[in-house]
This record gives sequence, C-alpha cells and structure tokens, in this order.
Amino acid sequence: MEEFEIEEFSIYWNVDEEKFKDKISKHYNIMVAGFPPLGNIIPYHLKELLSDSEKIMSFYSYNFPPMVEAHDEEFVIPHDELWYSEEKRLFCYIGKYPETEYLPKSAYKQSEGLARVAKELHVRELYTVGVVMPFQQPFRNTKPGIEAYIGYFEGSHKELPRASVKMTRKNIGRYTIIRKTGLVPGFASKLGIESYSILGVGKYPEDLRACAGALRAFKRMSGLELETGAIEKMLHESAEAVEERIKQQIAKSTSTYRGDGVGADTSQYMYG
Repeated sequence: MEEFEIEEFSIYWNVDEEKFKDKISKHYNIMVAGFPPLGNIIPYHLKELLSDSEKIMSFYSYNFPPMVEAHDEEFVIPHDELWYSEEKRLFCYIGKYPETEYLPKSAYKQSEGLARVAKELHVRELYTVGVVMPFQQPFRNTKPGIEAYIGYFEGSHKELPRASVKMTRKNIGRYTIIRKTGLVPGFASKLGIESYSILGVGKYPEDLRACAGALRAFKRMSGLELETGAIEKMLHESAEAVEERIKQQIAKSTSTYRGDGVGADTSQYMYG
C-alpha cells in the first residue's frame, strides 16, 4: 500500500477491486452488518463459520478510538472489516469500534458510506443486527417465545419469520433503532436495497441469548442455509457464565454489606 491516510470514513481494498466486482456482478448478494456493543458478534462468528470467507475491505475513521490493537505478533490501527463468502453470496460487515464520542455527523457519514459500498457490491438485501432490552413498555410485555423485533424499511416486503414481532410506531411508540444499526438500512433503503434491522430480545445488557435470537431471525428472513448450532450454543453458554458471575457478585456484596444504607439493595450490584 503506497499511500495511506485516514479521514472521516476511509475505505481500503484487501483484494483486487476490479476482479472482485466482476466476479460478483451477476450474483444476488446479501449483507449482514453488526456494530458494538453486541451486534458485531453475529457477523464475526458467521465469517468464522464460512470456510471460504475472505476479507474484502478495511474501513478506517479518525473517529475510532485513538489506539492500536494487537493482531497475533503485530499491532494495527483500529478498523472495521468486510468479509465475503462466495458460496453463500454473503457479505459480513464487522463494525468493531464505536465512535470515541456520540458524533451524529460521524455516524451518518459511516452509515452512508457503507450503504453506498453495498450498492456497488450488488447487495440486494441488507440486514443490521443488534439487541433490545425489555426494561420499559412495550417490551416488558413481550410474549413468551418472541426472539426478535424487526424493523422494516422503505421497499421491504418479506414475511415476518416465526418468533418475531414487526417494529411499528403502533407497537413501539417513541422507541427508535439507534445509531448505525438503524441508519445503515435507512440509507440502503433509499438506494433501492431491501433492508431490515433485527433486534434480538435480551433480559439484561450482556445477555448473549439476544444475539442467538437475532441470528435465528436473520437466517429465517434471508433464507440462507447456515448450520449455526455451535454458535448459538456458545452464546447461550457465555450468557450462563455471565449470569453466574452476577450471582457471585450479588452474594459477595450481600455478605459484605448488612443492614440499611449503602449495599443493602443488592440489585445495584447486578452489573458491577
């Protein structure tokens, strides 16, 4: 790479751009994109699952955290990644980094850029994946067995998969799909790409079961044949491990603090 610079949203190809675009030009391609804190877990494990996946692009921004990260024996500048499986005609966008602070301009710029990349790569269906926590109405009254809420964008028309609820103003009220999880499909729909946002239902912020639910909903909506049982099992086991740590923290706090005052209400230690 002879020249390298990072602007608000910078794209660098990891493969030959012309050859790759020619190879996929006649394919019906699907893209799934996930962002922190939990949504990126899904595309990451999907690209690990698909044996033919290759890294196509790297995305940089000066709004990512100012640091470098360790990759094996080398350090690299923070970047998001786009992977592609030719067998499944599937792009996996792994949004690894949030902005260093909430900058609406940055979120808009990156969302628009990714949507335009999807259009250039002949993506016909685009999905973002994330989680929603049923702390308040109307999510608190979610029926048993509901795994995901799904936001439909302009031009989307797929049937709702089982164990899912369509997000509308009527059943969601003032609630929104925040930041790039909502903005990316919003931009993509304006470019004529059929777009959806899938939010797995969790019970607490670290509940990885929500990711498993979103993954199942994605498979049903996209129609992709993917054997994800091992991924779903891992997510459930990870959630159980988190819950066990929470129980231990609660037990420790109650044994340390007794009576009225600070420490009496153990719920405040739930995410300690």
